Amino acid sequence: MRVTKTSLLAGGCFLVVLAVGLRFYFTPERAARGAAEDRRTLALQILGEHLAAHFAGGRVLVIGNPFVEQPGQSAGVYAFEEAAVRGLKRGAGKALEIEGPAFPELDPRAAANPGAVPLPPDLKTPLSLMTKRGAWDQLQQEHPQDTLWVSLIGLPAGITGMKVWRTEGLRFALLFPDLRVLGDSGTVRAAFQSGKLAAVVLNRPGAPPQSAPRERDSQAEFDLRYLLVTPDNFEQVVRTHPGLF
Repeated sequence: MRVTKTSLLAGGCFLVVLAVGLRFYFTPERAARGAAEDRRTLALQILGEHLAAHFAGGRVLVIGNPFVEQPGQSAGVYAFEEAAVRGLKRGAGKALEIEGPAFPELDPRAAANPGAVPLPPDLKTPLSLMTKRGAWDQLQQEHPQDTLWVSLIGLPAGITGMKVWRTEGLRFALLFPDLRVLGDSGTVRAAFQSGKLAAVVLNRPGAPPQSAPRERDSQAEFDLRYLLVTPDNFEQVVRTHPGLF
């Protein structure tokens, strides 16, 4: 087959356009976000596997970021939500019936302007202070059949005084929460001992930076970066990582 100068020129132009396009798409920022999404999926996958093993046949309600329902959010907000739900479903398989995400109603101030809500500078879960008073109890009224809640946004401030926390048989599994909203370390210990906190994924102290290469084995990657805290291992985690709670 004869190759003409025109075809060579066209092919060269295509390669240049492709190279420019790839360089634009695969930016360091996109790569970092992709890695963060993958690790979020992994964290929820391992959590889902644990819940499937201990609560098989149960009904799960996923509590998501209510800003997902607000127009004009960045692509990252939606991507992180989807990454979490994808991981949970992958880990749970068919052992759990998963519903949601459901979204607690935002405080009107937060809905209008998230920056207007005063937050402690070191608060790990800002949404703890951004949901409307009574919103979590309202979700429980709407989903009474779901006895295990997986919250992607931590817990709201003042939850220990809410009906949803006092509901018998309702348990919580949490992703990267700020457990200070429960109170002191004694309150956190009691929440685990009673089984109210069924499982919590926390960042492991001293974990490598996000830029570090991913381990080939999923469980090894999880163990390198995260802690899965349960009623069974809570005391061991406290001994290994004093001051974590």
